Amino acid sequence: MNLIKTGVPGLDEMLGGGIPVGRTILVTGATGTGKSTLGIEFLVYGAQNSENGILISLEEDPEDLYEDYLNFGWDLKKLERENKLRIITPPVPLKIEEADVDVDSLINTIQRAVSDIEAKRLVIDSISVLTSGLKEKERRKKILKLSTLLRELECTSLVISELTETEEENSDYGVGGYIFQGIISLYYKKKGAARVRGIEIRKMRGVAHSTKTKTMEITSKGLKVYSEDFII
Repeated sequence: MNLIKTGVPGLDEMLGGGIPVGRTILVTGATGTGKSTLGIEFLVYGAQNSENGILISLEEDPEDLYEDYLNFGWDLKKLERENKLRIITPPVPLKIEEADVDVDSLINTIQRAVSDIEAKRLVIDSISVLTSGLKEKERRKKILKLSTLLRELECTSLVISELTETEEENSDYGVGGYIFQGIISLYYKKKGAARVRGIEIRKMRGVAHSTKTKTMEITSKGLKVYSEDFII
């Protein structure tokens, strides 16, 4: 099986080398866990290694993304100019509670962008915006339609999902738990007076992955996963 590296130090080791090519992976966690940073790092590493990428950012303004991730040394605007990265955003960044995204229109936009720059990697941030406020049946239909498209595009994709800390503890990931081929869970838990970050591979079909939750940090160069077990 061919694997694609995430580019995150320590994470590829947990994955047994990387994510299976062409698979769609759900990335879950509460606010501040590092989900979006993982998505961007995945795309930047690909762009630096001849694998162009698409970011569907439904909540962030592109100018904010450019400024925020330049702090890690990632010049997203330069990668866009070089056609190594394409960032797609709605005209006005959406709030989860207000979102009403036309999935068919979004799918057409994704298809054109993937074709334009021959993208191999794709990140959607976040699927929570697409499914907010929907009844379970409609939510299921949207996720199924999107996951079908992602398989057809043959991109390796990360789909980000926002959870509250309560949901994080009790979630079975709903429809996404069985539609997506893998699940990576990120944590940001209180330990004494501080918070610590962790990462876990909940599921990764076809890969002999680590079953342990490992300690993770957001450094000045991006995410870093350590060999130490995550204990709180």
